[in-house]
Amino acid sequence: MTSILEVAIGMVFIYSLLSILVTQINNVILNVMNLRAKQLKEGLVELVQDKELQAKLLAHPLIRMVEVKISPSASLSREQAEDIISSNPTQVTYIHPSTFVEALLSLMTTQTDTTIFKPLEEAISYLPNNDSKVRLREMVRDLRSFGDTDTNKLRGAILELPNENHKQALSYSLEAVEDALGRLPIKAGQLVPLLEGIRSIKDEAFQDAIKTVVVTAQSLDDARVKLESWFNDGMNRISELYKRKIQLISMIVGLFMALALNADSLQLLRAFWDDPALRAAVAESARNAVPTLEDQVGQSSDPTSDAANQIPWQPPEDAVAQSSAELQASVQQLLDLQLPIGWEFTPVTEELIYTSQAAGLSDPRENLRNLWNFIPGNNPDWLGLLLQKVVGLAATMIAIAQGAPFWFDLLRRITGGGSSSPAAPATVNVTVNRDEKVDVLG
Repeated sequence: MTSILEVAIGMVFIYSLLSILVTQINNVILNVMNLRAKQLKEGLVELVQDKELQAKLLAHPLIRMVEVKISPSASLSREQAEDIISSNPTQVTYIHPSTFVEALLSLMTTQTDTTIFKPLEEAISYLPNNDSKVRLREMVRDLRSFGDTDTNKLRGAILELPNENHKQALSYSLEAVEDALGRLPIKAGQLVPLLEGIRSIKDEAFQDAIKTVVVTAQSLDDARVKLESWFNDGMNRISELYKRKIQLISMIVGLFMALALNADSLQLLRAFWDDPALRAAVAESARNAVPTLEDQVGQSSDPTSDAANQIPWQPPEDAVAQSSAELQASVQQLLDLQLPIGWEFTPVTEELIYTSQAAGLSDPRENLRNLWNFIPGNNPDWLGLLLQKVVGLAATMIAIAQGAPFWFDLLRRITGGGSSSPAAPATVNVTVNRDEKVDVLG
């Protein structure tokens, strides 16, 4: 193995370890701050623009984004809705599109039940308790629940009643229902409750948006598919925003970690090139560590990825403890390599310079690990050293921001440990689109 290849393996191995550290630190931050759930909640609020519907959706038993219990049919003031919306999110970090659609449909059709069918149900309640009453109730229930019953069938059943007063009262109520149905844009029987529910949405912009989504639907199942696609599109946009947030966090974490560890790329390159024993040892460690790194890359996958967001929910204290344990193991693995990283503070005296030169060692005034050399007045070339340090740390920050999967894939290739990446780079998604895989999420 050539010296250049050993240096390359050493640098890629270091970047792999540092990238894993950044991801693990990100996981600790995300778990402590509950950022995934906050981003998902923010996405739902942005997607559903009607305030009352926002509040009811967040509190819906299928969604559970806030710890608030409220009846779907309850009427909320704007202040009450704002209080619910501003509540702290739960630990829910994933909502399946079909779950979201069922919750949304149930909320919209709940309002429909009171506006369209309630007068007819009340008229039926005054009938004597007999088979005709039971049959009419079942037909109305079938109409409300997207069954095969239509108003013509219902009218035929009403005309079969023996009592003329009952016929007249029920016919008037049915006419009111038909009048409400006549105001709907289409006449698909199964879509009647949904379309009337859309018509009752208070926010006009959101009403128009939902109407545009389902107006061409030919059946309830078709409407569900269109709503799921709309949800996925919205979550994709939120996922991109989440991805940018995580990338910013990764850059900041990478910068602080490079500073704290003094993980200077230029310094490491020089150390590997000048020390054959060090580069050979690190290259051998890299080859031996490939199977272990594969597990680490998988366990500490980028929080913006689908895989990270589909992990079953854990209590925050358990998630933080697990992330912290993984972080400690990765730090120990890095320290075991005994790399020339870290800081020191040693005054450079004439005696130390003379001793180093006599022993054939490098000039201590060029030591990029010694903070003493960066203080103006201590070293005539302090500015040049400082510029080198800035470039080296910036290179490390940019490198580790590429992500652990990128560097691990490269490490496997140059060490002959495999040909394919164990995990694709994150494409994010808080969130939250789960039928079409996107990639919220770091």
